[in-house]
Amino acid sequence: MKDSPTLRKLNCIIIEDDQNIIDVFCDLLDMINVNVLATGNNGKDAVNLYEKHNPDIVFTDLQMPIYNGYYAVEAIKDLNPDANLVVVTGNLDAIHSNLFDLLHVPVISKPFDVAQIKRIIDVVLSSEGNPILPFEIRYKFQDDINYYLCTVTYPQYRNFKRLPVIEECEIVTTQKTLQPHEEEMQRALDLVMQNDTSHIRKLSEIVHV
Repeated sequence: MKDSPTLRKLNCIIIEDDQNIIDVFCDLLDMINVNVLATGNNGKDAVNLYEKHNPDIVFTDLQMPIYNGYYAVEAIKDLNPDANLVVVTGNLDAIHSNLFDLLHVPVISKPFDVAQIKRIIDVVLSSEGNPILPFEIRYKFQDDINYYLCTVTYPQYRNFKRLPVIEECEIVTTQKTLQPHEEEMQRALDLVMQNDTSHIRKLSEIVHV
């Protein structure tokens, strides 16, 4: 178990493909007593550095070559659902991302300043331990013109996206109340892996777009 971050200097890693931004960010973090353990240039670096250093916070850009910030956030949350991440981006659409809301990942817009960084760090640390509640997804099978809605847990969502029969899958609403058929949904997903989609269709609502 980590020591309480309130009793020591905070550690972080920075993931960004622009070295000038990394240099500025490091200087700002040093001003508020945050130690930069390592830096990387893409989402794959983020995962490797997180496993190596186990930092208190990960700061990641979104638009990066090959493995982007979305990959970094999802893959690190797969490793540790309680990992603290902050997205730093010039993409204003990310501020309204259902994924980041769901995973309790705040977004800092570029350009940023030291006051904004300090405020976001306080938000991240104060929200530690908040659970990722079930949520609603919209999805589409490869062989079907219909879209479907269902409520899943985060691990179910991650497994859902990997299924070969799923053509599209997106988060629609966040923080749903726990559904009584959570175990039944898991059984339905297991059946989908065997190319049997009948059960999950019964647990889903058809929507038209």
